[in-house]
Amino acid sequence: MAAASDLVNGGVAALQIEEPEESKNNVAAVVAFAPIPWLPAVAERYERREKLGEGMFGDVYKAWDRVHDRIVAVKRLSGRTDDRFVKTSIPDLAREVMSLAACRAHPSVVQLLATHVDGGRADGDCYLVTEHAGPMNLRQYMAVRCLNGQPFGEDEVRDVMRQLLAGAEHMHRAGVLHRDIVPENVIVGMDGDSATGRMVYTICGFGMSKPAGQTEKDDSGLLASPSPYRAPELFLGCKDYDGRVDTWSLGCIMAELVTGTGVPFFGGALDKEVFDKIMHVVGTRGIAKWQGLEHVAPREKVAGLRKTASQERGYLLKMFPPRMLSPAGFKVLKGLLQSNPDHRLSAADALRKPWFRRRFSLGACCFMSHAAA
Repeated sequence: MAAASDLVNGGVAALQIEEPEESKNNVAAVVAFAPIPWLPAVAERYERREKLGEGMFGDVYKAWDRVHDRIVAVKRLSGRTDDRFVKTSIPDLAREVMSLAACRAHPSVVQLLATHVDGGRADGDCYLVTEHAGPMNLRQYMAVRCLNGQPFGEDEVRDVMRQLLAGAEHMHRAGVLHRDIVPENVIVGMDGDSATGRMVYTICGFGMSKPAGQTEKDDSGLLASPSPYRAPELFLGCKDYDGRVDTWSLGCIMAELVTGTGVPFFGGALDKEVFDKIMHVVGTRGIAKWQGLEHVAPREKVAGLRKTASQERGYLLKMFPPRMLSPAGFKVLKGLLQSNPDHRLSAADALRKPWFRRRFSLGACCFMSHAAA
């Protein structure tokens, strides 16, 4: 069985899909996906290499920094309305940069190295240069592990969660809410060589971040598409939230690591589908007792949740029995997946749980289907 480090080093190649021949011959497709030229000053300093990924706010490339002789990641943000990646304003860019700057000097948060702005145009491109923390993201890594029949052991799950919760705690102490902690925004790398180094998990993707305590007048970007990692209170329209929206997302990631299926734990095509699945798994009792419920949800929604609170206790324990996750580990998972945000674990509280202080080694976590019956 391949070592975890070998899967990281060879995993990207294993995930490559051969492009259909007709696509290769399609000139329009080639033009549409051709890399957009970088700002001359950026192209002069950074040698663009392979594409690492793309998201709502920009495309990211691996690059060589000719000045400091190091590999970096360069994210391009566009201000042009005809571009797929549009960063609508300088304040939005400034917010992302300030979030990264506030979270500097922590090993579980990607480090900002430089920024470059096209000052000659109102709609010019902006570039964020960060450390290159690893060759693949956690979504890709989970897929490789699943394809290789190599589930995460509980010790591994604990190590991943310890690093990610530590990064989240650092962000929250710095006054930053990430709001988009998903496997695609966690980079997987190695600290040292593959023989002696340990796996390192780094949070990136701060395009949706905001200062804690700042109420958003418009959360349309946050709610643009159904997210299997969105906290229940956000589905209900809550705008006054804290770092526990991030710890909910981390609970979803923990559930995926334990199940080993490589797919979202609360997957769904529509908001209602995702929310209903959450309520079915964790139960409605918690959210029904949330003091803020009446202030954010329609009256009929409140009545419906409270009506079913006595019957809908959830199936989380049945889905994660002791043979699959130790009782101490389950307490962490259950605490992160509390539907009532007032009772949900913060990152700091989660890290104080006994699971992170003692070893509960049960070998590899079992594969299981997490589809609600």
